[in-house]
Amino acid sequence: TMFFACTIYITLVIARYATLAKLIRDSRANIENHNLKFNNQDEYSFHISHYEKRLRLLRYTLYLSLFGGIALCASLLFLLMKFAIISSFIFGLHLILVLFALITLVYELAVSFEALTEHLEIMRSWKDKF
Repeated sequence: TMFFACTIYITLVIARYATLAKLIRDSRANIENHNLKFNNQDEYSFHISHYEKRLRLLRYTLYLSLFGGIALCASLLFLLMKFAIISSFIFGLHLILVLFALITLVYELAVSFEALTEHLEIMRSWKDKF
């Protein structure tokens, strides 16, 4: 069961990374084409810092989950070779790595929510324009 859960989790993290990568590429293209303008340097710095923070957290999450998956496979291998004690230690390592991966993913989601809240605040300030 943990093997399939780990595979689904890694796929989820890769999908979040792909979404963030597309967002960063689209933002760059919009800035270069003058389709995206910032009100001041602070607003631009806010976006850049959040992109950097999210990218770093997703990298940690992906590495932790990948190494957790490797530990899970190694645990199964040692179990098949009748090394139950080593297998249980490696499975414990797997659980710890996946736990830390989940913590970093939750933190990345919190950073993402901060950015979305900032966008909503900007949109609320535009309501006078309509």
